Amino acid sequence: MDVTSQLGTFAAGLTYADLPPDVRERCRMSFLDAIGIMLGAADFAKRDGDRCLETYLEGMAPPGKATVLGYGIRTTPLMAAFANGTLMEALDCQDSNMKALMHSGSSVIPTALVLAETNPITWADLVPAIIAGYEVHTRLMLAVQPGHWYKGFQGTGTFGTCAAATTAGRLLGFDARQMTAALGISGFIMPVSNGDNQFKGYNVKPVHGGQAAMCGLSSAYMAQAGYRAGPLEGEPPRHHAALHILSDGPNLERTLAGLNETWHTRDVAYKPYPIGHFIVGVIELILDILAERRIKPDEVASVEVTTYKDAVTSTGKKYTTTQSNHVDAHLSIPYCVAVTLADGQMTSRQLLKDRLRDPKLHELASRVIVSEDPTMTKAYPNEWPARIVIRLHGDGSIERQIDKVKWSPHRTPTWAELSEKFHLMADPIIGPDRATRAIENVAKLKEGSTLASLIMTLTKK
Repeated sequence: MDVTSQLGTFAAGLTYADLPPDVRERCRMSFLDAIGIMLGAADFAKRDGDRCLETYLEGMAPPGKATVLGYGIRTTPLMAAFANGTLMEALDCQDSNMKALMHSGSSVIPTALVLAETNPITWADLVPAIIAGYEVHTRLMLAVQPGHWYKGFQGTGTFGTCAAATTAGRLLGFDARQMTAALGISGFIMPVSNGDNQFKGYNVKPVHGGQAAMCGLSSAYMAQAGYRAGPLEGEPPRHHAALHILSDGPNLERTLAGLNETWHTRDVAYKPYPIGHFIVGVIELILDILAERRIKPDEVASVEVTTYKDAVTSTGKKYTTTQSNHVDAHLSIPYCVAVTLADGQMTSRQLLKDRLRDPKLHELASRVIVSEDPTMTKAYPNEWPARIVIRLHGDGSIERQIDKVKWSPHRTPTWAELSEKFHLMADPIIGPDRATRAIENVAKLKEGSTLASLIMTLTKK
């Protein structure tokens, strides 16, 4: 099946007018959300004393015209895409598609942003480029999941490279032939993003968003220069290419089913808290309980969390210590439950080193037991059910269950809710007035608008 060329033709030809109004607005929401996330991650790194990205850029990023948000650094589009993509993944607060198990925005939005800053690109150009990136990414992932995940690969970094290449190619004005070449190249140079570096607490984890953005943009530049590569589905007799070697055997029909008719971008979910999506429902339940009554940590005998298998295996058995970092913490159900009970909130402040050094938190987390409910596993990924039972010393207990989680496709956030999140992330680093102007700028973007005013708001004091 000729998958790569058909996806390339789709992406190269997609226009603003082709997109349903609700899909265009979903793009606006993801764009605003991503900018806030990047700014919030830069602020978090500074407050946490983490200079890894800054030090790397000081040594490796030459001067240029593209902005690293939150740092005031202007460098080449490739390096800015890398840095902003890394920021997208730093707090695990990015948008997701749980059916395809990846974060398209981590590579697509940084790529779109640097090209829109350095080229005369309008909103009418940007929207189809972003949506094309999301759609191509999702369709490729649907072909390889769940085997890709269970083999240990992380689709944000692997096929996220194809997503960024798609967005870049669309913004660089590629025809179908060039777009197909960019996709083929992206399948050749994509990072081997893996689950151990995602879930074992290594601080390199967010880099896979940056690598996907940079490699995807690089793929487009290579195609523009004349490089060519074979298709993502490979060629006979061996088919030694990304879709086959990174899966248990791809379902190629899923990449093309409903092309130009079914918009998988509608399945994008957002995160109200800076934690893994597997954990969002559990924390929503905790916060709902705390809104009704305050619970002191020393009242808690145990917390029983029941949820679906992937949530249990990836985040339910991870117990933290005072030596854990924020990567450990925001992908740990026990820690997130404990700190939310203790602090009454789940924000980036709950992930700072100073907070992680409190031994009482980890002792409370040790009282959190997470187990699978097979019925919930069957409901996933259409729903992400979770149940909690907080057992208090004595005979008291509090029980809650949720199926349709906050900001999932079943309960999409409003513009006002995403704006509130944007302020939470961006205010500490650019101030509330500039954050408000940025929100207004994104809200007012029309077909002929450029991003000049928005970029100035984000970068100029």
